[in-house]
Amino acid sequence: MRLFRNGLFLLLIMSLISPALRGQEMLVSSGHNRIPANNLSEAPFKTLGSDTLQLPFVDDFSGTSVIPNPQLWSDQFAYINGGFALESPSWGVATLDAMDANGAIYEHATVQSFAADQLTSKPINLFYPGDQSVFLSFYYQPGGLGDAPEPGDSLVLEFYSPNQQSWNWIWSVPGSASHEFKQVMIQITSSQFLQQGFRFRFRNYASLANTYEPSLQVNADHWHIDYVYLARNRSESNTDSPDLTLTKPVGSLLINHTAIPWEHFQNVGLSAVKVTFPVSIRNLSNTPRYGTPSLEIQSLSEGGSLFERELNPLEISPFESLDYDASFNYGFTETVRDSAKFRVILRLNQIESDLIPGNDTLESLQVFKNYYAYDDGTAEAGYGLVGEGTKNAKIAYKFRNLSPGDSLVGVQFYFNRSFADQNKKYFLLAIWDEVNGQPGNLLYQQEGSIPVFSGINDFQTIPLRTKQAIPAIFYVGLIQTTPDFLNLGFDRNNNHQGDIFYNIKGTWQKTGFEGSLMIRPLFTTLSTKTSIPVWPEHTEGKTAIHIYPNPVRNILTISSTPEIGNLTVSVFDLQGRLMHESRGNIRQVNLGHLPGGLYFVQISNRSKILLREKVILSHEQ
Repeated sequence: MRLFRNGLFLLLIMSLISPALRGQEMLVSSGHNRIPANNLSEAPFKTLGSDTLQLPFVDDFSGTSVIPNPQLWSDQFAYINGGFALESPSWGVATLDAMDANGAIYEHATVQSFAADQLTSKPINLFYPGDQSVFLSFYYQPGGLGDAPEPGDSLVLEFYSPNQQSWNWIWSVPGSASHEFKQVMIQITSSQFLQQGFRFRFRNYASLANTYEPSLQVNADHWHIDYVYLARNRSESNTDSPDLTLTKPVGSLLINHTAIPWEHFQNVGLSAVKVTFPVSIRNLSNTPRYGTPSLEIQSLSEGGSLFERELNPLEISPFESLDYDASFNYGFTETVRDSAKFRVILRLNQIESDLIPGNDTLESLQVFKNYYAYDDGTAEAGYGLVGEGTKNAKIAYKFRNLSPGDSLVGVQFYFNRSFADQNKKYFLLAIWDEVNGQPGNLLYQQEGSIPVFSGINDFQTIPLRTKQAIPAIFYVGLIQTTPDFLNLGFDRNNNHQGDIFYNIKGTWQKTGFEGSLMIRPLFTTLSTKTSIPVWPEHTEGKTAIHIYPNPVRNILTISSTPEIGNLTVSVFDLQGRLMHESRGNIRQVNLGHLPGGLYFVQISNRSKILLREKVILSHEQ
């Protein structure tokens, strides 16, 4: 496992040389939550039956699911994505790393090489006795935009023998620095594999960082697999595939954002929309292929508009990759009031059919909701400040408010997971204005937030306790309460390096890393006009009272808007017994004398109950 620092890899050996890591910004390999736990079971192990697959077996992982195609694969540990690899043969790869299918780093993970993910085919009918033309081919790449595996790590291919009921090592490669995709061709001639019920699987061996700082033990050692092709009538020199494929989606059609609040977009219109979009095509065959690409933008609102643009016909030479920008002119017009979605479809419209028909069409969504975003929703890395002097360090992200009359009501964050969730540390949400091109005056600060991990690339929403009218240029971010690495999601496919600032020693600096933080400011739009969940609004004249942290180790803090005196704080156990009571102008309550467990906290003022809340007391956090 390596770290990115100042744009380069930094081996964690330096943390062994120095007893304390000096305060600095770091970029590390990312993690990603996968699928609900009730979907984790492996398909029943079968060698015979109607579900046995017939040749050819081919998958380029170009579907829309984040889990392997269950019609071809029997387990769900690999992560199907389009963002981690570099220049893949077709869009979409299967990524193996150090995280299980539930989104957590494997419990048995160590700093030594350990067995991590696997990708296992369903049973295949390979009963072709004596056939010399059966070949399995695939492409692989270590690292990519993720973490490059060390030489002690490896990617392994194994074959299953139905007669012997055993897995056999066939091929492997040690970890290395990232390189372009390489193709592997393996001939299958042994009678122990030329059987009905044959299977194959990829496995990876990974290792955690050997570091004194637990929060830096993050997901690591990425391997990307693409274009798996098992068939007869092939040869060692038959490395081509009769396929013309798209290798990249269109992406956002906005100039500076991936998402803008719809009502804010109405203020700027066409000036925020690009005039070109990228087209990336690859011919994997040994003959020319032909197509007439087209762009389609369909509004998803009832009776919404449709825009179509046909591009010039193309001839793609054998094994050629073609990348170019095509023009379009569309302003995302719609009659809806507060949100809009547009389906963007890029098609190759081939003249001939090919091996995988679906990979010549890619879809994406252009979203206009209630938030600004620079990121594409997928974290290829994790960002944070760590080391000596970072207990009160700050991270700030610059945005421009295109609708000054609207109010900021919340902020969304995405955090990657560290080993044993060591990055679950409290932080302060913060908002600044701008002074001299960098974060200036602190406009708002809110305590009591902690990283939350949920679904696939799901953001956690932190509502502001008081709506904020903000200036045209503002910064949102966080202030650390510990020196731990918080592992903020970092999108390496969209670069907003100039908008990211950090402050460790009292001076703001721009980040040294190219990419986008996965932080999104939320505005009033949608929060009061649609069915999107609404949080309570606390305005002048209303009382807002909060307690944090929860779980609490010993000291429970009370925050109120406006400040409230003469409080009575009562703590009850699950049987309703009063275990503690404090009175007065209380801002903190020490619960260290109570045994750990679940309690009910009630706060009242002049016989009026202001808050009732469950609190978990855990002295060993």
